[in-house]
Order: sequence, then C-alpha cells, then structure tokens
Amino acid sequence: MLSWRSGLSPVRIILIGVAINAVFTGLISALGSITGSKQSGVMAIVNANISMKTWDDVYNLLIYVLIGLTAAVLAAGKSNLLAMEDKTVRNLGVNVIALRLAVSCIAVLLVSISTAVAGTISFVGLIAPHIARIMVGSNHKVLIPFSILLGGFTVLFADTVGRAIAQPYEIPAAVVMAVIGGPFFIVLLRRSDKP
Repeated sequence: MLSWRSGLSPVRIILIGVAINAVFTGLISALGSITGSKQSGVMAIVNANISMKTWDDVYNLLIYVLIGLTAAVLAAGKSNLLAMEDKTVRNLGVNVIALRLAVSCIAVLLVSISTAVAGTISFVGLIAPHIARIMVGSNHKVLIPFSILLGGFTVLFADTVGRAIAQPYEIPAAVVMAVIGGPFFIVLLRRSDKP
C-alpha cells in the first residue's frame, strides 16, 4: 500500500520494504535492549552503540575526518554543478564523471571511517541532508557544512533519546535512528515524483 503511487514500481516496493524492515528491526532491538534479551538475526543496522566510545576512538577518526571534511568543503562549489544537466556541465568544461567519482570517493571515505569506529547508524545520511536542504537551501557551500553539524546533532539527539526514553535501560542510537529513519524514508519516497 505504501509503495503505490500512480502504479507500482519494483524499485519503490523494495525500498519501502527495506524501510519497513529497518523500523521493525529497530523496534525488536529496542525491546531487546529494555528486556536485556538478545535476538538472533537482528540486522547489523542496529548493532552500533556509541555509548562505549573513548577518546582513542576520536583520535582514530581525527586524521581521516579532517581530510574528508576539508575535501568535502573544497568540493562544495563544484557539487552545485551536479544539479544541472550533464550536457550543460560538460559545456562548461567540467568532466562530469570525474567530478561524480571525486564526490563519491569523499563520501565513501567519510562514511567508511565513521562506520568503522562508531558502527552502522542507519538513515543519518538521509535525514540530515534533507532537513538541511529545507532549512538552508541547495547551495552546497552552505549545505555541506550545515549537514555536517546537523548530522552530528542528529546522532547526539538519537543517543539522548535512547538514554532517556526507557530509563534505567539504554536504547542504542542506531536503534532510535532505525525507528525514526524508516518512516522518514517512506515519506521521502511517497513525495518523490520519480517512479
């Protein structure tokens, strides 16, 4: 039912299914956190827990994150070009494929190092940029730094909610993000005009 929008698209059905699966997996994991039981088969999206991280983890992140964030801020101006059609960007003398690869490599560096240290926290990369785009617009020179700050705030907020919602038990931030992010993702898919 959630996949229906002027017909059914196989891709939309799969993406809605992934989002619903993330929500219910997060709910199962949250109940497991509260009751103290361990569920077998719980997906990796909710296995991350940032509560046990130390300053050594921050130092491990520091060099890679500084390199990645510097590259992201430097690539912000060129990223604005990707909003235009490929033909237009090529006519401006920009190699579109090389630019996309460079931006993708920067994103992969940042995601991989943060995931390696903090674990997988789903939907942060989906929620933060969309909210940031609504708040500050589409200029990547402003959007990228704002998304960086908003992403950090989002994880901190999810961690705080996880600690406060079922005291004295703690629900990991990844679980909170899975439960919040799934419906957010479904709403984005429903609003999308693309099939």
